[in-house]
Amino acid sequence: MKNNQVERYGIAALVIGSILGTFFFSRPRKGAFRTTLADEQQEELDRNLTTPANATFGVVWPVVYTGTIGLAIHQALPSQQNNLRYAKARPWLAVNYVLNALFGYFFSRQDVRSRVGAGLTTVSMLPASLALHQQLEIGKTEVPEPENTLRKSISLYAGWLTAATVVSGANLLQQAGFLVPKAVARRLAYAVLSGTGGLGLIVSKRLNDPYYLTTLIAAFVGIAAKQRGKNDGVAALAAAWALVLTAVFTERLRARQNALPVSKTVEAVTNEADKSPVLTEAEPVSEPE
Repeated sequence: MKNNQVERYGIAALVIGSILGTFFFSRPRKGAFRTTLADEQQEELDRNLTTPANATFGVVWPVVYTGTIGLAIHQALPSQQNNLRYAKARPWLAVNYVLNALFGYFFSRQDVRSRVGAGLTTVSMLPASLALHQQLEIGKTEVPEPENTLRKSISLYAGWLTAATVVSGANLLQQAGFLVPKAVARRLAYAVLSGTGGLGLIVSKRLNDPYYLTTLIAAFVGIAAKQRGKNDGVAALAAAWALVLTAVFTERLRARQNALPVSKTVEAVTNEADKSPVLTEAEPVSEPE
């Protein structure tokens, strides 16, 4: 099966353009295109006790984006035109990075409607990322390099969007006028953090993908760092979940080493067949007279 060359190149261009556009509009700048967070936006994030420290976003997104750009380029190569995983994943790759561009547009604006739009876009990106994860057969099929390494960026992407969806959900409630006293906010944070950690364990197991947990771990570390000295109970719980998820990640990574079936392309199977020795019936050896 040969995939359309225009489609492969178009998807690569879409992904790269979406990422570069989001970076351009979202990075802190001054002047006419100033996009630093407004005071109201920052206060909203600070009231949400499940928001990681700002530096966490600056660490996670470049890693996710770099890997995804590599994946987008790899799927466009002529050598991958018969890769059925990429063929199935392309529509979802397009959906995710159209949504990513939409998020970048909303995030660059500071009015309430745009903040609501950014939150709703983030929530919609989670199921799209999980669909992309499934179509790439992550956790189901072992694949050759560099695809094996590049598709881990999608694992990180899905895990981070799980944490981001929790943050966005709380922000949307604030934007709807649902504000609570600090004591109540702390109790809600305990419940949300535990629910997020438990959900992460369940989803990671169902996906058979320990790498999904890594960005959740980063999110919990970021929450612990931000709340330390302000809400020490929240910080301690976030740090505890980071440790639990790290332990589970390590154990699952060890357990899955030989658990995945080997995926072979048609070409690989053909090549192996060509190299296989051909067994024929032995000819009888004549006895000397």
